Amino acid sequence: MPTQHVMTRRRFLSLTDDLIAEGEALSSDPDWNRFRLWLLNSDELLEKVWGRMDRYHLAWLNVGRDSAPPGSSLDDEGTRRFVTEVAGAKLAVLRTMRIAVEQRGWTLLSEEDEDA
Repeated sequence: MPTQHVMTRRRFLSLTDDLIAEGEALSSDPDWNRFRLWLLNSDELLEKVWGRMDRYHLAWLNVGRDSAPPGSSLDDEGTRRFVTEVAGAKLAVLRTMRIAVEQRGWTLLSEEDEDA
């Protein structure tokens, strides 16, 4: 059965570069609403190319855990720390997957130009 390509490799790398730039901007100037949109966009791209991840590694689940009790509201500084820490962890994932695709390719990505 032939593989269904979801996009070109070049397109994936471009979208990932955009997400990395946005994540770096968030890390230096955290904003809750931009952060939520960025997470949704990055999750959508990664799911399209790598598939749904129903289980996350324990380290990812612990990202952003503050010392406050579960369910507590975060103050502005706590929110900034949370956004910065989670964005940093997600940036590591995006960079790792970008390097893998750039160096090795991926079955769901086409090597052909989209305009061809």
